Order: sequence, then structure tokens, then C-alpha cells
Amino acid sequence: MAALCASAASAADMAAHAVITSTNGTVRTVPLVATAEPDGGRRVTVKAADAQDAKWVDVHVDCATARTGDDGYWITQRGLLGHFTRNYGASVSSRNWVTLPYFGMKTPRGSFLAVMEGMRFEFDVRVIAEKGVYKAYPRWRVADTGIGAYEDMSVVVYPLADGAGYNEMAKAYRKYKNARDPEIKPLKERIKTRPHLAQLARSVAVRQQCAAKPFKRPDDAIDFTPETEHPVRCVCSFDQTLENLRKLKSLGVEDVAMCVAGWQTGGYDGRAPAVFPVAPEAGGEEGLRRLIAGAKALGYIIDAQDNYTDCYTVSPLWDNGNIACRGPGGKLDFNGSWCGGKAYNLCLKNAWEVQGFMPRDLRRTAGLGYWGCHYIDVFTAAFPYRCLNPRHAANRNEQMQYQIKAAKLCRELFGGFSSECCFDHLVGYVDYINYATAAMRAQRRQAAAGKPTIVDKVVPFWELAFHDVVLANPDKVTQEVLAQPENLILVEFGGRPIFYHVGDNNIPGIVKAWEQFKALRHLQLEEMVRHDEVAPGLVRVRYGNGETIYVNHADAPQTADGVTVAAKDFKLVR
Repeated sequence: MAALCASAASAADMAAHAVITSTNGTVRTVPLVATAEPDGGRRVTVKAADAQDAKWVDVHVDCATARTGDDGYWITQRGLLGHFTRNYGASVSSRNWVTLPYFGMKTPRGSFLAVMEGMRFEFDVRVIAEKGVYKAYPRWRVADTGIGAYEDMSVVVYPLADGAGYNEMAKAYRKYKNARDPEIKPLKERIKTRPHLAQLARSVAVRQQCAAKPFKRPDDAIDFTPETEHPVRCVCSFDQTLENLRKLKSLGVEDVAMCVAGWQTGGYDGRAPAVFPVAPEAGGEEGLRRLIAGAKALGYIIDAQDNYTDCYTVSPLWDNGNIACRGPGGKLDFNGSWCGGKAYNLCLKNAWEVQGFMPRDLRRTAGLGYWGCHYIDVFTAAFPYRCLNPRHAANRNEQMQYQIKAAKLCRELFGGFSSECCFDHLVGYVDYINYATAAMRAQRRQAAAGKPTIVDKVVPFWELAFHDVVLANPDKVTQEVLAQPENLILVEFGGRPIFYHVGDNNIPGIVKAWEQFKALRHLQLEEMVRHDEVAPGLVRVRYGNGETIYVNHADAPQTADGVTVAAKDFKLVR
């Protein structure tokens, strides 16, 4: 077993190598020399010039290994964690889900956090168990860029103190990000200049789809035209949405942040990225303005959802496909099918700079009266789409800059910006996300399908790094009206409740969630300091204000630190 990247070692003691697989199938191994970083990290780098013929590049630091039976664990992504108990298996975080570009290990030989830099959106993170040996490493998929390696590729390793675990790794990542991005500021700091964020933090999040087309997948994987598109129907009119908000208010739900979806032309995702005219099926612009004014009169926040991630052939902005990203050979990049039919990747460079309809329509949308935290669908969950269209070619890093410009403009026009998941390059610009990831749901689906996994659990790495920076719900399984097991996860991860519609069928559940949230919502502005399982099924979560939540997932009462928690319950200790 290779020597560990121990804290007492020098950069020269860290062994590393790259395995470069070329497009013609040849494989070469290149030793890498570590250099010391001013912040204590040890960097190894593969130069872009040395990888131009690469299909992919794997970078291995020799300390990122363990053997089956070792004490400790590996961790990656939002907090996927696995112990060293399998002889075979794999966990691969595809590049389009690497929201946080790190991996870490705790082994008997020490602990470390590793962060990837360069060609930020071009690598997977892989944890492989084979013949009783675990290895964690990134794989840069160079050939998939269509333009070769356009930046050097680095892994920076941060050795941690003996015994350090995922809490310390998350705090090291928080420190790493804060040092590099001055835009990352705690909510408490941002509230000083945008006081409505305090109300946002204490509000239950509610969304309502107002107009939409009928949708069946895969039947609707179609390039629709205005002549063949499905008719738009009213799901919930603007006036009915306002009445439902009034019901919530009458039942004592004091603070709501409403996001209006499906308000634009074609309804929900129907003709994206086109926005205007406002959907007549739901009440038109007059009805929408009544909803906005009425929600504000209730004291609620109200903002809107847009889609500047996908584009459809039926959109009046389609322009013979010029708005879409193109891949090698000029092929349109297709990402799935939704209400508007086949969805293609929208080129942000074109939308922002060449045709310029995105900033124009955002400004017009703000003129409707929305104020709060404008939501762009999956904008922070989708890694930037590269485009090889010669009229507006841009690599992923260049497209990233348009994402940042859009987030900044949303803050200027609407008071805030929101989306879902959140690649870390936007952490400093987003105020809330509907959910941190869907990793828990994915693990459940994999288990239900009988597929083996080397992931043992999900821990709140994201929350330990950014809980007091970005408001979030933990996962898809912790949204809507919750059964108690999922409700306990929501509490454990410090989540903010969210509901995707409001109506008679779920209003009682919203009221129940509100009553619970009222006692916990002050913690939305606090740093999650530490998370520990103190007994089987009993978790202790400490916050920066000195308060602690004990969450008991077990079927019997449990006690820790002199605090007894009933079965399937939690207790806040001030």
C-alpha cells in the first residue's frame, strides 16, 4: 500500500501518476510531481499540451487507496459515503452530476480531501473496488469536449488531522471555496443589503403550475411545430392560485414563498425559451398581475419560474435550430423530452450575447411585478453546455460565465436568484435551491432494482459546507407532504420544506409542515457546525448558534448527552 499524504509529509512525499488513454486505444502512464500550495495543499497537474490526443485522463494520487476491511470510508458528491467492505463494486459520479468537485478518504493511514481544478465540467469522479482494493480518482473525458484539452488538469490534496472525517472534510472544502470566491457570503451577511432574504428564509416554499400541455414520455419525443403541438390547458388559474394562497393565510401559514410556474406562453416548458405572451389559458397578463398583487397583499413572496436550459422546435425563438448547442459534426445536442417535445440544449452565449433574448425577456418579466428570488429551471443543476456551432461556439467554462451573468441580473431585477441542486461555481450567486441533489432517491431506486452499490449512506456534506449560504431542501425524497421517516431526514439535514402545488389535497400537509418549520426556521441562517451518529439511528447536529438537534430514526427511545428522544422523533436543545 502506498504511503499516505500525511499532514507531516512534504509535497515531494506525495506519489501520483496519470493514466492517459488515447483516442487510438494506446495507454501510457505518466509520473506526476507534487508541488506545495500556499494553503497547505499538494498539487499534481497534467498539462493540456500533453493530453491533446487523449480520450480520457485518469489522475491517481497514491494515498487515495484502501483495502477491504480497513476502518474508515470514502466520500464524494453531495455526501455519498461508503465503508471499505466490498471486494468489488463502483460508484461513478458522472460529470453532469459533479456539483462539488471533490473526493475524500478516511483510512487507518490518515485522512484527506482532494479537489479537482481545470476543465471543471469535463470529469467524472470514480470510486472503484476491485479484488479488495479501493481507488478514488477523477477521469477527465477529453475527447468529449470536441476541441481537445483546453486547460491543464489538476488534483489538489489537502491532508487532514489524524482521525478527521467527513465533518472536517466539508469544513476544509468550505474554506477552500471561501478563499477563492468572494461572492460566497452567508445569508446573514447578504440580508444586510437584501432584507427580504430574511423573509425568504423563514418561509415555506410553494410552487404552482398554472398552464401546461399534456405530456407522455416517450410518446412526446417529437419535434413539434405550431401546427402539431399539443393544446395548452389550464392546470390552476391565476385567480384560483390566489384563492389557495388565501386559504393558507387563513389557516395560519404566515410566511410563504410562492413560485409561479407555467405562466408563460405554451405553459410549463411548452415553448421554451420563449416567455411572452403570458398564458391566456391561466388568465393572461391581467390575471397574473392580480395574482402577484394579491400574494403581496397577503405578505407573501411571489416570484416566477423560467426555462433557459432547454429549447424546443415549437418555440417562436427556434430560428431553425440556431439557438441550440451543437456537438461534433454539427449535431444538435438533445437532452430528453418534456412538455414541448424533444428538448435541445440552449446555447447561453447565443441567448445572452448573439441574439440577446434572455436579458431582454428577464427585464420584461420583472416588469410584471414579481419580487423575491427568480427561478430558472435546472439552471444550477445542469452543467454548462458546450457549443460547437461556429456562429456562437463556447466551451463549458465560457458558458459558465453566462450562467453567472444571468444569476447576477436576476438578483438585480427580482431581488434574488434560485434554481435546484447547484454546481459550486454558482454557490455565491444563488439564494435557494429546491433540493440539494436527488442522490437519496437514486440510491433507493438502485436498491429497489436489486442493483449492488458500494454507497452505504448519504451524509450532509453539502449542508456542512453551505447550509448558512444557500437555502435548500435535502433531496427529492424530502419534498411534498412527508411520511415521518422522510420528515426526520428533512430535519436532520436542516432542510426547508417545499411543495410543488397548493390545493385542497395537500393544504393540511402544508399547514402541518409549517407548524414544525416555525420552531426550526431560525436555524436556516446558522452554520451547520457538526453532524454525528452518536448511537445506531440517533444523530446529533450542532449549529453555529450553540443549538443542537437530536434526530432518532430508531423504533425505540434513545438517549445521548443526557437528552432522551422518543422513537421516530427529534428534539431541539437550545
